[in-house]
Amino acid sequence: MKIDDLRSIGRELLAVVPRYRFAADVRTGLRTGAAGDTTFPLDEAAEKIIISRIKSLGEPVSIVSEEFGIEDFGIDNGDSPRLRIIIDPIDGSKNAINGLPIFCTSIAVASGETLDDVFMGYIVNLISADEFWAVKGEGVCCFNGNKIHTSQDGKIDMVLFESQRPAEELPRLNRLFSHAARTRCLGATALNLAHVAAGSVSLFVTMSKSRSFDFAAGYLMVKEAGGVCTDAEGHDIGHIHTGLGKTNTILASANTRVHDKALNAIINPMRP
Repeated sequence: MKIDDLRSIGRELLAVVPRYRFAADVRTGLRTGAAGDTTFPLDEAAEKIIISRIKSLGEPVSIVSEEFGIEDFGIDNGDSPRLRIIIDPIDGSKNAINGLPIFCTSIAVASGETLDDVFMGYIVNLISADEFWAVKGEGVCCFNGNKIHTSQDGKIDMVLFESQRPAEELPRLNRLFSHAARTRCLGATALNLAHVAAGSVSLFVTMSKSRSFDFAAGYLMVKEAGGVCTDAEGHDIGHIHTGLGKTNTILASANTRVHDKALNAIINPMRP
């Protein structure tokens, strides 16, 4: 599997998925997905495209998908390892079904079952068509093919965050926010991580536990672009199993200086 295969999937998604935003049944829940969230027509359409294209490549793979679950495809004849493909068909589903134009697809390819086994990642913004992709050891590129890098100054400029329980979680982030020039909540974890990698923002944090398909591709991108990605207490997350369960919080920073400042603010929220 190559980046061109993932970009080809992205082009097909861009041709089909955005128009679902305006469908009459956009908010109709079809069923509960494998990860426990409601599957909407837009999620189903994106997942069908991705899985169909991956299966057509004929490679032995294990697919981990938010809606579909986990299943093996292709015959493992011993000539090549069974790759693990971690998919979030629509990251930002709540945005999409409510008409907010910020959502994406995230695909990560791994040689094993942990986050550190991810060696290829692809994220496509399904509204702007911006693409981001990374290959381990080769850096990160954006839609025009140019290499991108995290910001290398020590300032906390723009901070992105997500929260599933704002009343509980946001007070813990107030000290961090006080150091920032601006804050934003986009509603799509994968895109947040891509923009850290691209140097658009200083850091991204979520105090809610996320699932691996939300951040697997973005984790690789942040690291390949020169950034740091841990949980919100500074612990390494490379050992995390890439399954369907919620595993950990996320703190992704442009560099170690920004990361240290952010950790200090989060861990000591009452200090002036």
